[in-house]
Amino acid sequence: MANVVEGEPRNSQEWHGSYLDEDDMVADIVAKLKADPVALQRWLDPVSWRPPIMNPYLAELKKEPDHAGCLWHAGMSIRNFYGLWHASNPHTAFDIHDDVEIMDGMITDKRHPDNFSDRVIQRVKAELAKLPEAA
Repeated sequence: MANVVEGEPRNSQEWHGSYLDEDDMVADIVAKLKADPVALQRWLDPVSWRPPIMNPYLAELKKEPDHAGCLWHAGMSIRNFYGLWHASNPHTAFDIHDDVEIMDGMITDKRHPDNFSDRVIQRVKAELAKLPEAA
């Protein structure tokens, strides 16, 4: 994990290699999805975003498509690929002792990597909804 903070990719996880701001990250993801019709359709399909059914018997009973739940961990993948947890990322770096927005014990600060990646996902979904494939 130490080399992730230094900006080096881990063996099991690729890293984009530079810190994109929110607009550039949305544009990068949308471009990647437009280039991959299967991925695009999965992002557009609400069943992809539901929790995956881990029990194969239940999945068969519910007649879930094979890709059901495939994007359940998309936020984590975005945080890892774009280095949102890296201490040196200027878009998500903050000190917990700074003036951080906290509501009801939850960090609601827009710089927090969880909040940042959720915002990116919502913006990507909004951009994809404008495409003819979404109709």
